[in-house]
Amino acid sequence: MEILWPALGISVIVVFVFFVLARHWQRTLRHHSWTIRRLMERMHDLEEVGDPEFRRRLSQIAPSPLEQVFVFSLRLDDHFWRETLGASPEDMKFIRSFGTFLGSVKIERWRGHSVATIIEVLPESRLAGWQTRSLDLYTAEGDGAGAVTLWEVPLVRLRGSAEIQPSLELLLRQNSLELCRRSPRPSDNQPDAQPEEGDTVFLRVPLDAALLSEFRSHDPVPHSVDPPALGNSWQAFYSSEDQQLGYEWQLSLRDLEKKAEWEHWKILEPAPLRTSTD
Repeated sequence: MEILWPALGISVIVVFVFFVLARHWQRTLRHHSWTIRRLMERMHDLEEVGDPEFRRRLSQIAPSPLEQVFVFSLRLDDHFWRETLGASPEDMKFIRSFGTFLGSVKIERWRGHSVATIIEVLPESRLAGWQTRSLDLYTAEGDGAGAVTLWEVPLVRLRGSAEIQPSLELLLRQNSLELCRRSPRPSDNQPDAQPEEGDTVFLRVPLDAALLSEFRSHDPVPHSVDPPALGNSWQAFYSSEDQQLGYEWQLSLRDLEKKAEWEHWKILEPAPLRTSTD
């Protein structure tokens, strides 16, 4: 009996120790199992993010970011209409009565498409009011040599139903704006008609910051509250004038991709302290 009780006590202690160790290892294995399961779920999520089909579905439901905004304005003086175009007084009367005059064009470049908003003055026959038109343009519409007519004004009054009018047009190509005179073309109803010497391009404005650098100018109405010393290069203003032809154009650019980069990397330097001797 004297040996039995100590042996029984030792057995109880050993069983208790094994029980405590078993519970500890059970909890450890359960935690490791949960960690491995979470790791596998994260790896699965990463694989889905890399899946092209998942990216395509995500891009379809995500809003397209606005990348660039161009605002273009054009002024044509009397010299342009009368000398460059050679419009007669009768033609000028017709243009003022039935043609619109361009106010401005805003081109918003979104990822995958563009939106052109045209503001123009209605002809005098309509009390010279303002009208705004918007065009949704997708990549296929501006590829290659194709162009979209943003603004058009007929230059002469038609003499017959089969006659083709010459017109002054502002065209949007893939990466530029063009002002040109479109000449009449022979039609099926006029097989003997003689067209003029092709279309005449009066100006071409590139819609690219690198190509616009030679036209860089000071913005007469700055919209930024940021000091110029910080290098606010995401905003730019361009202009050009040709007195011989009689036109002047202005273009402002807001590059929102550069703005996001600038705001991410800009360093705000403290203003220099002014001393009593300054």
